[in-house]
Amino acid sequence: MDQLKLKTLLLAAIISCGACTNTRYLTDPTSIERQREMRTHRSGVNAGDVVINIVSIFISGALNTPYEAAQSERSFKRIQIVNESQDSLYVNMVTDVLWKEDGYCDIMGIVLPPYTRQKLLAPYPAAYNVYFRTSNSEEEKLEIRTDSGRRTFKFRPGMTDIRLEEEKDSIDQRGNE
Repeated sequence: MDQLKLKTLLLAAIISCGACTNTRYLTDPTSIERQREMRTHRSGVNAGDVVINIVSIFISGALNTPYEAAQSERSFKRIQIVNESQDSLYVNMVTDVLWKEDGYCDIMGIVLPPYTRQKLLAPYPAAYNVYFRTSNSEEEKLEIRTDSGRRTFKFRPGMTDIRLEEEKDSIDQRGNE
């Protein structure tokens, strides 16, 4: 019995830590504060949903009616950006979604060391123009959408350069002949 409790507690801790967002690689103070505010807002909404559902269970039991789960409209999505390059990646994410009418939900000043990942909260749904570069590459632009099924976005220098992809394809075709 004690092993079961220990395993359950360990599993709960792993799930809880795996779902956390952090500001480890953010350097912009405004973006750090906005991430904290969004996390607090999201936690409050989730706690409210739990309380409402518990009350609904008791009321439906007392009135002998079917229980229907109540859930607030989703406003944030946890995403993960990954640096797949051998150099540090400098990332700025720009959107047109407002946060509390005092600024946009831009996420600026992300500095990802090689082969690292950063978990972030982003508004749902939203479109972000992501500008990224390494110290040795030119700035590239890519659009990501939080309303897609993807949660993980991988970046590396040259991934948006169409000429490089076409040259690679032509070299592969010559090699196969």
